[in-house]
Amino acid sequence: MKNANVDLASVFVQIEKRAKGLEGVAGGIFSVVKQFKISTLDSFNDRVSEAFAKNGWSQGAGRPVAGVKRSAPDAVRIYVSTFRAAYRMKLDVMGFDSMHGMRKAIKEKRAAGLQIAQGPPELKGIQVSSENSLTGALWHDAVVLWEHLPNGEKLEFERQVRKLLHKFTKSAPPELAQAA
Repeated sequence: MKNANVDLASVFVQIEKRAKGLEGVAGGIFSVVKQFKISTLDSFNDRVSEAFAKNGWSQGAGRPVAGVKRSAPDAVRIYVSTFRAAYRMKLDVMGFDSMHGMRKAIKEKRAAGLQIAQGPPELKGIQVSSENSLTGALWHDAVVLWEHLPNGEKLEFERQVRKLLHKFTKSAPPELAQAA
C-alpha cells in the first residue's frame, strides 16, 4: 500500500511540473491578444474560429463535421473558455500577464457577483421574487421598499421595524429567543 502512495505522489509532482510548462505556453495567448489588440469577445471568438479551422479542429462538441480532423483538445478548450469568461465579465484581458492572474480575477469577480446575488446580510434567508416592483405581499413589499429607499429613510425604516420587533418579541414564545 505504501508504494501506491509514493507512486501517486510522484504522479502529482509530474502533473505540477508539466502544468507549469503548459501555463507558460498558454500564456502565449496573451501575446496574440495584445499584438492584435483583441479587446472584445466577438473579436476573440473570430480569432479562435480561424485558429481552430487552421488546425482542422471542430469548435462544437460531438462528432466532427466533414473536413474537420478532430475536436479541439480539452486543454485548448479550457484556456479558450477562461478567456471567454474574462471577456464576458468585462475584465481588461489585455492587462493580464498570466493565466493565474486572469483566473484569480475571474474568481474574485464571480465571488463578488455571488455576494450581490445573495443580497445584503440583513436579507439573509429572504427571497424576493420581483426586485423592482411591489406585489401587494406584505413582507415582499417591505423588503423591496427597504432596498429602494434613500439611505436616510432606509435607516429610519429599519429603526421603526426594529422598534416593532422589540415590542412584539416580548409576546413571543421563549424558544424564539435570539442566539447571542
